[in-house]
Amino acid sequence: MTGQDDLLFSIPESGWWKIAVAATAFFLLTMRALPFGLKIPADVRAEWAEQGRRRKWAFYLLTPLFAAGVLSMNLLRSGPASPVLFLYSVAFAAIPLAVFPVRGRMLRAYLAQRGAPDVPEKTDWPAVAWIVAVLSVVLLGAVIALMSSPFGPPS
Repeated sequence: MTGQDDLLFSIPESGWWKIAVAATAFFLLTMRALPFGLKIPADVRAEWAEQGRRRKWAFYLLTPLFAAGVLSMNLLRSGPASPVLFLYSVAFAAIPLAVFPVRGRMLRAYLAQRGAPDVPEKTDWPAVAWIVAVLSVVLLGAVIALMSSPFGPPS
């Protein structure tokens, strides 16, 4: 094992907590910013603004509470918290990055469904495939990084 093999977890555990908090903040800010720059019809924008205040508070309150619950359940096990915090941070940072390139397609699918509510919903398979592929690659990379670290499989 060279000195570079353990660079990933040379960050102290308190640093990983700060990174996890920053990843949560990044997730919250970028998910709320996804519609910016898209051409949203005025009636939809007005409807979203009307519902927005309640949804915004729910989003900003429930997401961190859910994240804290997930983290607390995973941190109850014995062992260092750094690997769990690393995976948590990677997942929370990757979700908006995976959704961003296909947000226009997702909006078009939403508007089409909204315009014809009696028609069965059609899945936008290219958007689904993109999101699943990006998240799979990111999480696979994170797991490989973990496995190659001192916290990986026992020798």
